[in-house]
Amino acid sequence: MITHRRGFSIFWSTIMSLRNIGLHAVLHSFLGLLVIPAVADDVVIEIPRYEGGVQVSSGSIPNCCSNHSMTSVNASSLAMKGCTTLGGYCMTSRNAPFLTFDLSSIPEDATIESVRLKGTRSSPRSGGGNALVAFLPYGEVGPSMFNVFNGGSTNINWTLSSAFSISLPTDQFNDPDRDRFMVVRLTMGGEYASFIRNTRNVAPILEVTLSTPPCIGDFNDDGMVNSADLGFLVACWGQSNHDADLNDDGMVNATDLGIMLGNWGPCPGP
Repeated sequence: MITHRRGFSIFWSTIMSLRNIGLHAVLHSFLGLLVIPAVADDVVIEIPRYEGGVQVSSGSIPNCCSNHSMTSVNASSLAMKGCTTLGGYCMTSRNAPFLTFDLSSIPEDATIESVRLKGTRSSPRSGGGNALVAFLPYGEVGPSMFNVFNGGSTNINWTLSSAFSISLPTDQFNDPDRDRFMVVRLTMGGEYASFIRNTRNVAPILEVTLSTPPCIGDFNDDGMVNSADLGFLVACWGQSNHDADLNDDGMVNATDLGIMLGNWGPCPGP
């Protein structure tokens, strides 16, 4: 409470000082002004892999490519290859890596702009594939995940590069009722395996970009619009300072003061 009173005292003293430099009309002119929106900054959150495993198909007729078991749970590499048949025989069984991520670090009510799955492969091979996404209340990989995909599919064009960055659909991420964990299944065609590196320091991550509401008037980036920012605006009064000119009309004046006062206090979070 004392801090708030002291801050207001400094604020009011600064306002009153405007009269000493011939700007007493400011106290009337800023009333009723609307807050003008600014371009939002982006906040990027990197979410580490929670668990990983490999879905293996049965590899036997007549269910050559059907789901069978989960292997290589949290192994250092996760095999990825297609299921192939020849003359009615199973030549190779499908290996599809599963990766789970705990989304609890994403702030509630945040607007998600983009989601990318990033990682590296050993023995990289090119070919088509896809990424299937689901949202679950648990993150432990297992056969119970085989038929739960509800978050959309993304086609992948795997290249010979060891690094990969896959854009995932954001609609389900922005659903306020989504579950805590996300699971993604990766596939790649062909009979030869490529391997997702899954050790701690190179395990895949989920890169989530959030849209953050702008903090208009916080010139010193301390998370508050307060007397320090007001002092900067007053120091720029009557000039064409780009930072203090909040409505970009070429002049720091009463309009900018009104915008600042409309945003007084703590900055909004993501």
